[in-house]
Amino acid sequence: MKKLTKFLLRRLGQSARPYLQSHGLLRTSKVFNASALVWEPGAERVLVVAPHMDDETIGCGGAIAQHVKAGGSVHVVFLTDGRHGSSELQNLSGEARRNAEIKLVETRKQEARRALDKLGVRSVTFLDIEDGTLGADKSAAGRLREVLEAERPEIVYVPSYLEQHPDHFAASRVLVEALRDSPLQLQCMGYEVWTPLFPNCLVKIDDVVELKKSALSEYRSQLADQDYVHVALALNAYRSAGFADHYGRYAEAYFAMPMAEYRRMFDDYTGG
Repeated sequence: MKKLTKFLLRRLGQSARPYLQSHGLLRTSKVFNASALVWEPGAERVLVVAPHMDDETIGCGGAIAQHVKAGGSVHVVFLTDGRHGSSELQNLSGEARRNAEIKLVETRKQEARRALDKLGVRSVTFLDIEDGTLGADKSAAGRLREVLEAERPEIVYVPSYLEQHPDHFAASRVLVEALRDSPLQLQCMGYEVWTPLFPNCLVKIDDVVELKKSALSEYRSQLADQDYVHVALALNAYRSAGFADHYGRYAEAYFAMPMAEYRRMFDDYTGG
């Protein structure tokens, strides 16, 4: 009963509800119990696509930690280099700005490695595409495809295509193009960073929320601009409202489906 619990038990058909109840999967509150189930990440082969260094921890850090604890293998791919991601750059220009950007890229990579180390992840790829240009980069899909073919994941995490940040939205486009003619069969977990989605899958993260908090705290260059720890965990606390019977206090929310269906929906959404 893998494959993301048989694709959320055929989208929670009425015939599946007795199974959901008896196996503890239907732990969602009334507003969600016809559209979502609670899923526990396991020992799957996982690839996480993150447009920026910190998105992976904000969006799915709890699930990452649970996969690792269950014996799964997790590889994280950072698509952009994060060079423009600091307010301190605003008053710089010319060579001073270029030097500051180079320093920031290295700082963010060090922070990412420390954050992932706390989540238990040792396997990482940096594609180093210029921050803010992901949508226009022609090499991204081919380079991501190489990683996918090397890792051969069962599950891929990516920011939902409903994300409004341009690089976050572009991450779905890059993933879709990377797998366009691929024989790989995998499940897609669309995660939320700055654009809340209507989820069909909730993951309780109470047992790893402190790990997630500690990992996020490693992104000091980003925390200087905004308290991402506060806002990320606030969203996770809010998502626990989807649980019934006080099942949990923190949750991550996902839009889960087979990659082929995610691609079809993305194409419909973009007119592609």
